[in-house]
Amino acid sequence: MKKLKRILVGIDIFAKPNNVLKRALMVAKQNRAELFIVHAVQTPWLSIPSYFGNEEISIDIKGITKKIEKKIQALNKDDKIPYSVLVKEGNPSDIILYESKLLQTDMIVIGASEKSKKRYLGTTAEKVAHQSHLPVLIVKNSVKKPYQNIVAPTDLQIQSKQSILFAKNIFPSAKIKVVNSSEIIYVDGPYTVVGPDFEEYNRKARISAEKDLKNFIKDLPVNKGEIIDGKGNGKEVLLDYINKGSYDLAVIGSRGTSGFKALLGSMASSILRETSTDVLVYVP
Repeated sequence: MKKLKRILVGIDIFAKPNNVLKRALMVAKQNRAELFIVHAVQTPWLSIPSYFGNEEISIDIKGITKKIEKKIQALNKDDKIPYSVLVKEGNPSDIILYESKLLQTDMIVIGASEKSKKRYLGTTAEKVAHQSHLPVLIVKNSVKKPYQNIVAPTDLQIQSKQSILFAKNIFPSAKIKVVNSSEIIYVDGPYTVVGPDFEEYNRKARISAEKDLKNFIKDLPVNKGEIIDGKGNGKEVLLDYINKGSYDLAVIGSRGTSGFKALLGSMASSILRETSTDVLVYVP
């Protein structure tokens, strides 16, 4: 597994908490990596020439850069993590995606929006997660210590296995639990199916799911695997399971292989948007 050496950090300098910077510095320390901190200034439509004052709205790039460096220096007193600061004009998601390729970074760290108390993901974070050619770490919560409890929802496919190996590689001290939502058949209403045959089918389906999970995790550095009963609505059950657990990071694998789009499935997209944990999207 490739080492994490160069990390791009997309920040909003006007955001009050420094959670994205804190997490990025923590990850960089764990992996002895270098940070490239990018702040994109969305140029307003009013930045056209003024017909009244004959002036243009200018962006104080030097002033913003100094403000960012001041924040970093306050958080990076002892560890001396190497970093560079880039302030660019343009659409934040486009700038982050472009610079990540230009700088040949290994991962992107970005924060969720702070517009609501429900950790709204935000259009920038969602676009970056869906279109990045690199793994993306979405920071939703306050940062106090390195990740300790990681949950890895899995569909038992290869991209899921790769995401777990990547997470263990960059967070070696964390415990990882693999969960699979088993779709046992439930039929409600006037056509409810009952009887020994139906119960036997569900029993065998459960045994088969447990066997598949056991084979899936046998070569993985995980602490535990669990099959949870989807109860006919695997997505909602899985989201509820993650949100009620004591996890600080959820790891999901994308289906992208060409480096063009992450190609997240509906389940992965729901985990990205609706879980209260930080989320790591692994792109092959």
